[in-house]
Amino acid sequence: FKTGQINGDLLIYHVLLTLKPYYAKPYEIVVDLTHVGPSNRFKTDFLSKWFVVFPGFAYENVAAVYVYNCNTWVREYTKYHERLLTALKGSKRLQFIDSPAKLAEHIEPDQQKLPAATLTLEEDLKVFHNALKLAHKDTKVSIKVGSTAVQVTSAERTRVLGQPVFLNDVYYASEIEEICLVDESQFTLTMANQGTPLTFMHQECDAIVQSIIHIRTRWELSQPDSIPQHTKIRPKDVPGTLLNIALLNLGSSDPSLRSAAYNLLCALTCTFNLKIEGQLLETSGLCIPANNTLFIVSISKTLAANEPHLTLEFLEECISGFSKSSKSATHLT
Repeated sequence: FKTGQINGDLLIYHVLLTLKPYYAKPYEIVVDLTHVGPSNRFKTDFLSKWFVVFPGFAYENVAAVYVYNCNTWVREYTKYHERLLTALKGSKRLQFIDSPAKLAEHIEPDQQKLPAATLTLEEDLKVFHNALKLAHKDTKVSIKVGSTAVQVTSAERTRVLGQPVFLNDVYYASEIEEICLVDESQFTLTMANQGTPLTFMHQECDAIVQSIIHIRTRWELSQPDSIPQHTKIRPKDVPGTLLNIALLNLGSSDPSLRSAAYNLLCALTCTFNLKIEGQLLETSGLCIPANNTLFIVSISKTLAANEPHLTLEFLEECISGFSKSSKSATHLT
C-alpha cells in the first residue's frame, strides 16, 4: 500500500472479498511489516474506517494474526494511534513474530506466502552481536549485513500494543548514501530521506563498514550508467517480451531477420507451450514474405484469446516501444 497511489476504499473492498470465503470458520492472517515505513501509513481517518466496515463475525473467527518483522516506525505509529488501536492492545490473538523459523511453528512454510523480497533478507547474513545504537536513548542491537540490505535488530524487547517485541529495522543498499568510520569503535550510516545519520558502536566496526560498503558498491555496479532504453526484464515477463520481439521483427524489411523472428516464435511456442493452434512449423530455408501483416495479426489474436495472462506484458511493451519504433513498424506496434 502506497499513500496517494492506491485507492484506500478499493483496498478495503479487496480485503473484504478475499476474506469473505473464510468468515464462517476460524482463519489466520499473516501481516508482513518488513518494508513498512512512512510512505505506507494509513491516515487516521482511513485507519478508523477499517474498524467500522468490517462485520463483527469477521473478527470473531480470526484465530490468530501473526505480525512479522515489526520495526521502530510501526512502534511509533501505534503509539500515535493508541486510542484507535485500544481493542488490539494485549490481545492474545495478536502474535509478533521475528523470524521465519518462529513463523513456521504456527504455519507451514508453503502456506506462509511471505514475499521473496522478505525471505531473501535472511540469506547470506553476516551477523554482528552486542552493538550499540547511539541516540537520545542508547539501545543494544544486532547488525545483520545481507546481500541487499542492513538489518538492525533490537537485542531487548520493547512494548508494541502492550506486547514485548523485538524490533527489526531494514535499510536497503539503495537507501544508503554514506558510510563513515568515525574511529575504531564507532561508525555512522547516512540514509536517504533521513536527516540525522545513524550512529553505532561495536568492537568490529571496520569489518561492519567494509561489509556495508561491499553491498552498497555491488548495488551501484548493478545500476545502468545512463537511463535504460528498456525496462529490466523480470522472469515472469520473458514470454510476453520475447513474443513481442518476435512478432514485431516478423514485419522487418530484412528477410534474414524475418526468418530469425519466425524461428524465435516457433521456439517460444514450444518452450512455453503456447496455444497457437498449430499455425507454426519451424523449418530451415523458409522464406517469410514482407507483406505478412495479416499473419502477424492472426497470431496475435490467437494468443490474446488463448493466453490472456500475456496481455499486460504486451501492453507494457507496446507503450514502451511505440515511441522507439520505426515508421514501418509503428503500425504493427
